[in-house]
Amino acid sequence: MKSFRTLILVILLLIPFAAGAQALKGSYFLDNSINRNKMNPAFAPRANYVQIPAVGNLSAGAMSNLDIPTFLYPMDGGLATFLHPSVSVEQFDKALPKYPHLDAEVSANLVNFGFYTKRKSFWTFDVAVNAGLDVDLPRDLFMFLKKGTGTEGETFNIAKVNAYATASVSAALGYSRQIGKSFRVGAKVRFIAPVAYAAVNLDNVRLTTGKEKWVAETEGYAYTAMQGLNIYTPAGETLPEFEFDTDKFMRNKGLAGIGYSVDLGVEWKLNVGSIFDGLSVSAAVTDLGMIHYKEDVLCAYTTSGRLEWNGFQNVDMDYDFEGALDEFVNEAEGMLNLNQEQTKEKLSKSTMPKVYAGVEVPFLWRRMSVGLLYSGRMSHSCYRQELTASYNVKPLKWLAMGVNYSFLNTANTIGFILELTPKAGVNFYIGGDYIPCEWAPAPILDDMMEMPEYFVRKGHEHLYIPTSLRLNLHFGLSLALGSKHGR
Repeated sequence: MKSFRTLILVILLLIPFAAGAQALKGSYFLDNSINRNKMNPAFAPRANYVQIPAVGNLSAGAMSNLDIPTFLYPMDGGLATFLHPSVSVEQFDKALPKYPHLDAEVSANLVNFGFYTKRKSFWTFDVAVNAGLDVDLPRDLFMFLKKGTGTEGETFNIAKVNAYATASVSAALGYSRQIGKSFRVGAKVRFIAPVAYAAVNLDNVRLTTGKEKWVAETEGYAYTAMQGLNIYTPAGETLPEFEFDTDKFMRNKGLAGIGYSVDLGVEWKLNVGSIFDGLSVSAAVTDLGMIHYKEDVLCAYTTSGRLEWNGFQNVDMDYDFEGALDEFVNEAEGMLNLNQEQTKEKLSKSTMPKVYAGVEVPFLWRRMSVGLLYSGRMSHSCYRQELTASYNVKPLKWLAMGVNYSFLNTANTIGFILELTPKAGVNFYIGGDYIPCEWAPAPILDDMMEMPEYFVRKGHEHLYIPTSLRLNLHFGLSLALGSKHGR
């Protein structure tokens, strides 16, 4: 249990770092990139290609609007948590985003290839595996932690604490076609085989603070959908247990339902023989569809419970967070009271559509360009959006690189992209949209993880963490097969 409690504290501090990989936005304005087709199905590279299995496209990363500076503050040469009395309630309230959230996604292509059939037509096909996590956390939950037991009789009504986890395999067929000199349109149809789904929704969380204790009362429900999975609470116990029937999972090929989605895109590029040739405007909507989970694998639960706890008391730089979490975990077990309900119909969920719109202005004979990309994503609770400005350099037909800067409803972050795309041979790319540039010492982690001896000898006494915890990294290899149909 000690290691488990330590893990909980680390997760609370590093929660945005566990989040997810999305499309590589830095590749959106690189003409020969095969990855930008994920954001707009109208895009087509100049050559036929086959991605190398297992390493064709690997992506992992982080996406959240919660940052380390929201929860840890410089103090006395180190970092203190937001619970420290010197951090005012008003200061913490101003730092919190309106809709705190955490998105996580890991994806890999098993099969991916594209080819021209005519000068103006390009086809793509891919098979991919995806696993994702989507968590929505109300602001009042964090304000409750901050105000703690110091306020007599204040009540927080926290609604819509949501967490969703999914895993699936998908196969997609795409088509892109040139229309005239300036327009290119594309569409992609995707068939989805969901493997697992889990959701926890706390519709009502009533939290009451006082000078002596906290009281929490919860009401909500949960769903799971996975072949062979069963969750139950033994008689006389408070914690749920899991059973997994491997034979049932294999007999049904792991299929928990069926789904579909479509991508639609368009690109307009100026091509009239002027110095402005190459200026382009594009837009797309992707992942527009539904997933239906079968009734015979769907389990529904209701949950309710009550917790009384004396809260974080006398928080300072030397506060025993591990001991406080030890007490909290022991008391919170009684809140995990799951009661299984009968399911009468299948469950249908949206695939969470994404929107992209971009404009690119080239210069210096199209060897360089600047671009601005708008991206938005639907979630279970709100619409999340971002702007990405990029500067791209294309010194050779087979070499492209760029840097980008993302802002709007996320913390300001920078990214990079490098692509080697010969018309025939091995293609390579590596890049990321969210790269942490500033790091700060975190003495609060020293008791949990030991500093390597090498760094101690170099004079580094404390562990360091990035101040912005948005991070993603994409890597891939493919084979370009050459094509006389290059644009």
